[in-house]
Amino acid sequence: MFRPGLLVLGLAALSVTVRAGDQPFRVVGNAAGADCRTVQEAIDAVPADNTAPKLILLQPGAYFGHSVLNKPHVTLRGAGPATLLTYNLGQAIPGADGAPLGWQGASALLITTEAHDTAVENLTLENTYGKGMQAQACSVLADRVMFRRCRILGWQDTIRLETGRQVFTECYISGHVDFIYGGATAWFEGCEIFCRDQGYITAPATPAGRVGLVFFNCRVTFPYGNPPVYLGRPWHESPSATFIQCELGAGVRPEGWHEWHVKPPLVRFAEYACTGPGAVTTARVPWASASAGPAPAEFNRAAVLGDWQPAAEAKP
Repeated sequence: MFRPGLLVLGLAALSVTVRAGDQPFRVVGNAAGADCRTVQEAIDAVPADNTAPKLILLQPGAYFGHSVLNKPHVTLRGAGPATLLTYNLGQAIPGADGAPLGWQGASALLITTEAHDTAVENLTLENTYGKGMQAQACSVLADRVMFRRCRILGWQDTIRLETGRQVFTECYISGHVDFIYGGATAWFEGCEIFCRDQGYITAPATPAGRVGLVFFNCRVTFPYGNPPVYLGRPWHESPSATFIQCELGAGVRPEGWHEWHVKPPLVRFAEYACTGPGAVTTARVPWASASAGPAPAEFNRAAVLGDWQPAAEAKP
């Protein structure tokens, strides 16, 4: 099985790579060749009505603050983990106007509805606030957003996927409470989901008729001691979370899932053909599905993403 954590760490020594056919729109950093000092400066240079692909290359370095991607057809590409978009505020902290920042203002990277057909590649997104408050590393409202080989690090509410469709491939995502949550439809493939402490991995708020959060061929891992973690709890709407052919570590609680705001039969939680010490389903809650057999066709990638079928990534 793929080990994304090892791959992502192995990217640390890379410099910013321009693939064949790619022409950077802006280069961000402090080294030679950069024409912008901040990520936001490069994004702001993209026309609001942009229709052509725009590549923004980020040199290795730490970019502190709140960045907003609000333009379509943009790719943010880093040089591996050494390219770091970092922030350290929780959503209840007052902003400049005295009101709480909220989940959008606390995010290291906010991807708004205008930023459809975008991609984030080869970098780290993190919120270092720590325990005790919701503090997002990334929040997404846009449709058709790709995340490739990213590290996304936080504690509570690491990623808010509010609306639209997103795909995460070969990413490393960490947190401990509701750290992948929201109402979007999202496909996670070949990712490592690292549970930093006891809590809940998912908190979906899926509208009825949508698929929600789907994890395919992913690993759920834990630090030493395997702090007990639920696969998820139902937040709002008709919440849906599905784990398919995933390797579940020993910290997954025997009951698997936890009750919360939404009650069955609106809750749609399921596991199919998962392996590992956390995949024993004999004590699972009765209102979630668990099967050693293959997942139904509605949970394959093409069905989940519908009329959006991202092309395979061109290799360097």
